[in-house]
Amino acid sequence: MIHPVPNCGFSRSYVISGLDGLMVVDIGSIGAARDIEQFIAGQPDMAMKDVRFITATHFHIDHIGGMGSFLEKCPLSTRILYSPFIREYVQGRRKLSLIRHWFSGFLPATFWCTRYVRRFDHLRFDSLSGIPLPGLRNCIHLPFPESRVGYFELNTPRSPDAREENKGFLQTCAAGFGAWQVIETPGHTEDSISFYHPSTGELICGDLVVNPFKEGRGRLNGFCWSRKIICNTYRELVGMISPKIIYPGHGEVITHDHNALSAVEVFNPL
Repeated sequence: MIHPVPNCGFSRSYVISGLDGLMVVDIGSIGAARDIEQFIAGQPDMAMKDVRFITATHFHIDHIGGMGSFLEKCPLSTRILYSPFIREYVQGRRKLSLIRHWFSGFLPATFWCTRYVRRFDHLRFDSLSGIPLPGLRNCIHLPFPESRVGYFELNTPRSPDAREENKGFLQTCAAGFGAWQVIETPGHTEDSISFYHPSTGELICGDLVVNPFKEGRGRLNGFCWSRKIICNTYRELVGMISPKIIYPGHGEVITHDHNALSAVEVFNPL
């Protein structure tokens, strides 16, 4: 079951509960880490000692900026889980992908996401890692020991040219947490992943889809690394899964009787 953490900064944070304990997705700031800790403490059937995994839908500062602070409050057995792309970033074999369409995408999103920022620590981060700008994208520093990090069992990252092909390029693997699946969903970034539960129809999609409006149907995120790849990802994902509930990286939860992805507003990739 997914539990959205309310008003925890620019990006949404989620706690997944199950028989295996807890998995926390997208801790975007030091303030968000504090909010999640307080949220867990306030639930009668949750405790910080139950946090098994911390993960992120992609390696952007507004989704990873509080992971180190949160990990400090977790048991020593708690692990960080990432896409294998992040291993490439950490080892210096790959650069963080640059994001395009800042004026048309970033500025409007920043405006409507400020309503979730309630305190100064929602703007504080563990490090400068995860900023997709020239120069700053080379600043990759994990604020925790690399021994605490594991990587999902997706294949070695492929080239952007290979990803632009429109056939069968979305890899999947088990999340190692209940029946949850990891689905590779590139487009907003190269390393983007989503989390899907086939039985409950719940999908945490990161910044693939955003939803600024209550009761909105969501929209494909035009603020991205590649419009063509994000459109390819969306088309293939609609044919792969049928989520009834989408939990976006920014904005409000999206619900649908059959397939919430099918109702998402899309754009021309050209």
